[in-house]
Amino acid sequence: MEIKLQQDNEQMIRALSRSGRIPHTVIIESGDSGERESAAILLAAGAVCEQEDRPCLSCKACRKVLEGFHPDVFIPEPSKNLKSGILSLKDLRDDYLAQMSIKPNEASAKVYIFRDADKLLREDSQNALLKTIEEPPQNLLFIFTLESAKNMLLTVRSRARIITLRRTSSTDEESEQVARALIGGIVSLYEYDLLRELTALSDKEKLRSSLTALTEKLRLALAFYSGIRTDDGDVKKLTRKLDRSRTIALIEATGEALSKLKTNVNLQLLVTWLSSQYRRITWQK
Repeated sequence: MEIKLQQDNEQMIRALSRSGRIPHTVIIESGDSGERESAAILLAAGAVCEQEDRPCLSCKACRKVLEGFHPDVFIPEPSKNLKSGILSLKDLRDDYLAQMSIKPNEASAKVYIFRDADKLLREDSQNALLKTIEEPPQNLLFIFTLESAKNMLLTVRSRARIITLRRTSSTDEESEQVARALIGGIVSLYEYDLLRELTALSDKEKLRSSLTALTEKLRLALAFYSGIRTDDGDVKKLTRKLDRSRTIALIEATGEALSKLKTNVNLQLLVTWLSSQYRRITWQK
């Protein structure tokens, strides 16, 4: 398999691998399915790589991961007797859960990659995994990929490290400028500064593109927390004011607003709601 990731996304995954602090459970969200797949494989390679500079992608272990036959990297597939694309609870237990406590065959870790996890795993299967996620063996790594971490059970995602891949930017210069002004409002001590910038966006399409540009800035901030340095002044403003959990909460609130924009929503009510959400997130103790 060829790893195809935007440079900053690849740097983020590599920085996590090299840190030596890969958590037991990782959720990879956003980007397209190909990028999520590449990110998961790259992270899996980093977990089993035989070299100091992980993942090298050239050692025997890395090559096995890329070629899809490393004995310690598992990618559960949907149950063959089901047409819905779901991995049944029985098959999860019989084929995977029963083997998770067994030591790795070759590497120092065992990796399970659940692709499109929200479609593959029903709630009962996610709950069945929960005990292992809560008390994992030292050498076990779970990787879940999906479009949005919000589609996983809260009990699962609250115990996971969420990696949000940055999407290819499609915003214009005007939207970038508005996003910059919104960031100024978010980090300001005065609530009026943020509300003023939001209420100035009286056009639905302009609000959509500006919030999309803001989301890109927030995702860059998330990458910064994973060790990816940046010269973007807006991102530096955010990271001086916010921590990782607040940044994730801002991304989620912005995503919810973008979803509301697809409906016949009252713009004035929406921007007032969004301003209150941003302020609650940034001011919370």
